[in-house]
Amino acid sequence: MASAFQWHPARTFSLIRQRDVGRAVKRARAGAMDGRIVNIVDDAPATPYEMASISGGSIETSAEPLANPWMGRMNGSLGRSLGFQPAVPTIYRAAQ
Repeated sequence: MASAFQWHPARTFSLIRQRDVGRAVKRARAGAMDGRIVNIVDDAPATPYEMASISGGSIETSAEPLANPWMGRMNGSLGRSLGFQPAVPTIYRAAQ
């Protein structure tokens, strides 16, 4: 996957699970998001290397520096300030 998209194995992505998307939608429909567009993310961005490892796969590592280390990351602080907390806080917890 990472090589098909030419992603660096250490690139990070903000993630969220379906369960938490549903919880956020319920909160938004109840008015808790105050009509705003809100990023809903978990507590710890994950790398393609971690995602492959957790799913039993593997990808090559790289010593190349990341061109843009923040690409793929979203700021979830507004959602947190409006009361959203993920039930599944990390990809590792999801794997359990």
